[in-house]
Amino acid sequence: MGTRTYLRPQERRRQLLDAASRLFDRGGFTAITVSAVAAEAGSSRRLVYDHFTDLGELYASFFEDRVIRYATAIDAASAPDVPGEPRSLAGAFGQLLALPAQDLRAIRLLIADRSTPELAPARTALRTHLQSRWLPTLAALGYPAEVADAVLWTLAASFVTLADLVSHGELEPSAAGVLSQTLVSSLPDAAARLIPAPSPTSEIS
Repeated sequence: MGTRTYLRPQERRRQLLDAASRLFDRGGFTAITVSAVAAEAGSSRRLVYDHFTDLGELYASFFEDRVIRYATAIDAASAPDVPGEPRSLAGAFGQLLALPAQDLRAIRLLIADRSTPELAPARTALRTHLQSRWLPTLAALGYPAEVADAVLWTLAASFVTLADLVSHGELEPSAAGVLSQTLVSSLPDAAARLIPAPSPTSEIS
């Protein structure tokens, strides 16, 4: 049996999270276990527990890591855009197409699954980031505050689903781009429809 390579704590943690990523890609959320991560990384269960106190923390760390990767990629893609312009949303979609398939699957799961407690911290981090980055854009378009968050979450789900279809060869990138742009271009019209029309005033004779 070979000697285990020494890695600094941050490098070892990255190795274990990358192992969890490969397991997730092959078998989904339930494929991530302490034993499986240890075997995939060529490590020991004890070493996994040195970095993650239990399976719940391992889950949370894996998904929070995906959120950080997702947020970094999207922010880098949209940074040059002018705040408040809807095309910045469409520009961010292009960056999704470059994300690894397992990252897209993880983000898609966070958006869709609201019943798994271990995913709650990462879901909250994702939602908070999206709100801080994009709610001002929707507000500038005239969306009421109580609707903007729902619109934002719907767009996020749609964009990730389109990118996921592309990554699995079920949709051409050009078609996904057209669909994403169509969604974004409809935002101003939808906002106008959501703004209540002024109540007619009766004339006093």
